[in-house]
Amino acid sequence: MVVAREGERDNHTNALIELMYLASARGDRVGFERWRERVVGSEAHAQPNIRVDFYMKSGIGLARFGNFARAADMLSAARALAAEHGLHEFEFRVERIQAGLPACEHVLDACSQQDQEPQYDFEPVREVAASLAQLA
Repeated sequence: MVVAREGERDNHTNALIELMYLASARGDRVGFERWRERVVGSEAHAQPNIRVDFYMKSGIGLARFGNFARAADMLSAARALAAEHGLHEFEFRVERIQAGLPACEHVLDACSQQDQEPQYDFEPVREVAASLAQLA
């Protein structure tokens, strides 16, 4: 509703940031990028706390999708902006997220390196999977 009205600029930008964050939490990469692009044009004119929130939630979203280098850059920008404007709560939150980023990257790498065989509980599905495996 807030996005449709486009009333006060900061409220509009904040709503877009939350939609972007929710899309990343759902694992919707396309939705995340669409909402992020909509925020990019308006975040330059936003209050510092809203810009910090955007950088932080963009960094979280990028990390969720495995782009850890860009996530680290966004989180660094968020932390620097928070420190510059005395937004200490944001600064501490971003610091904690940055500290956990390497562990998340390690876990994601470990999961992707494991050759996980899907488990099928339904006999016809197992038969089709076996047939497909023979074709490959």
